[in-house]
Amino acid sequence: MNISELFGKKIVSTQGKVGYIVSVNGGAGRVECLLCADAEENEFTVDVKNIISLGEKIIYEDRESAIKSAQPLRLGRAVFDEKGIYIGDVEDYVFIKGKPLKAKIGKKNYPAEGLVCGDVVIVKNTKRLKSNVTKNGKIIIKKGTAVTPEILLKAQENGEYVQTNLKTL
Repeated sequence: MNISELFGKKIVSTQGKVGYIVSVNGGAGRVECLLCADAEENEFTVDVKNIISLGEKIIYEDRESAIKSAQPLRLGRAVFDEKGIYIGDVEDYVFIKGKPLKAKIGKKNYPAEGLVCGDVVIVKNTKRLKSNVTKNGKIIIKKGTAVTPEILLKAQENGEYVQTNLKTL
C-alpha cells in the first residue's frame, strides 16, 4: 500500500471512535503511527501495531482508551469479601499473556475476574467446584475451578448444569 492512499482515509476503532488520517509518521526506517482527527478536528494518534485491518476503512484496536481507563494494581492493598470481612492484603498478581489470572491474598489464590480494585480490593463471592464434573467417565470441568458464567455455559452445553451447581455446595 502506498502512503498516499492513507491520507484522508476513514479510520474506526473497535470502541466506535471514528476519524480520518491526517498524517503518517515514521522513524527508524518504518511507519510508527498515524495522526488522525475526528469530526470536531480533535487530533489523536494510532500506533500501527494496533491496526487490525486495512480496506476501504482502517480498523484499529483503541488501546489509548484502555490505557487511560487502566487502574494501578498495587500490592499491599487491604482485601475484603462482599460482607466486609477482612481477608488479608494483596501479595501478588499472576499474569499470563498480559491478562491477570489470579491474585495471591494470604495463602489463597483468587481469580482476577472476581476482584474489584479501588482504594481497597473487594473479592466477589465466587463459588468453586469441590469435585470434578464428569460425563460418561470423562472430566468436563476440574475440581477447584471458579464457577463463572462461562463455566456454567460450558456445563449447560454438555448437559451438566445441575451437576456443576450441586458440586459447589
